Amino acid sequence: MPRLGIVHTSFALVEPLGALAKELLPSAEVVNIVDDTLLSYARENGVDEKLTRRMCLYFQSAVEAGANVILNACSSVGETVDIARERIPIPILKIDEPMAEQAVAAGGRIAVLATVASTLGPTCRLLESKARAAATTVALTPRLCEGAFDLLLAGELEAHDRMVSDAVRSAAQDHDVVIFAQASMARLAPGLAGEIAVPLLSSPTLALRRAAEMLARPSR
Repeated sequence: MPRLGIVHTSFALVEPLGALAKELLPSAEVVNIVDDTLLSYARENGVDEKLTRRMCLYFQSAVEAGANVILNACSSVGETVDIARERIPIPILKIDEPMAEQAVAAGGRIAVLATVASTLGPTCRLLESKARAAATTVALTPRLCEGAFDLLLAGELEAHDRMVSDAVRSAAQDHDVVIFAQASMARLAPGLAGEIAVPLLSSPTLALRRAAEMLARPSR
């Protein structure tokens, strides 16, 4: 049975990604590795040598647990994958990579919405990298929903959802595509997609579809 290792920086996505994996990767086993101190560290310190070392240890743990492919579930620490790929013997996928590729293909003016400030820089740099790879240019507008993530952590879902939804509607008025920089925002996408005239992209489904493709490839 193919095995997908998912490295999390909080417990918030363990259940949603697990449910999505059962739907999109029914023949695969999922191994979750969670350290809920990683995101707070990234918010305070950014992606530094210490954080990269810790993430590489978790990626290696996924290898030793028998994973064939690893999914990094947190955009804020996604840049650690760039170094980990040189050290870890199996493929590692950033959760927002397929979304970034689709966003770059969808239009030049991209609104990047986040509820955690530490996500905006890595996501924008990823989009710029994918644009260069596609030989195109993009104009990025990073927008932070200030305080929304704290509302989510406090269980105030309605206030969080209202703040994010308002930001989506506003951004859609003058952009070609709107993206959610964090998987924690993805559950709002289906309800909002019909309200706006431009694509609204989120990462989980696109990432797990890509992971399914990677797991289906013959091992080298």
